Amino acid sequence: MTRVKRMQPVVRAVSHEEDERAAALAQTDRLVHDAERRLADLEAYRAEYADGLGRRIAGGISATGLRDYQAFLARLGQAIEAQAAIVADTRRTRGRAYEEWRRAAQRAKSVDHVVERWRAEERAALERREQNETDERARQLHHLRSNR
Repeated sequence: MTRVKRMQPVVRAVSHEEDERAAALAQTDRLVHDAERRLADLEAYRAEYADGLGRRIAGGISATGLRDYQAFLARLGQAIEAQAAIVADTRRTRGRAYEEWRRAAQRAKSVDHVVERWRAEERAALERREQNETDERARQLHHLRSNR
C-alpha cells in the first residue's frame, strides 16, 4: 500500500474536522447577526419611545405618566445593555470559532500538501520504473537482434 493510500484516513479526518469547524463558524456568525439585529431593534424602539415622550411632554403629561415613561425607558436601557453584552459575547465566540476553523483549515492544507508531494514522488518513481523497463526491453531487443 502506498503512502498516499495509507494517508487517506488522515485526509478524510482533517477534512471532516475543517468542515465541522466551518459549520460551527457559520452558526456563530448567524448568532452574531441575530444578536446585532435584536440590539438594533431595541435601540430603534427606544428612540421611537423617547420621541413619543417628547411629543407627550409638549402636549402635556401628568407626573405619573412621565414617571412611567422614564421607568420604561430605563428598562429599555437595561435591555439594551444586556443585549449589547450578548452581542459582545457572541462576537467573542465567533472569534474563537474562526480561529478553530483557521487552524483546522491550515492542518487540512498541510496534509493535502504532503499528500500531493507524495503523489508527485510516486508518479516520478513510476515513470522511472517504466523508463527503466522500456530501456531494458530495448537493450534486450537490441541484444537479440545483434546476436542473430
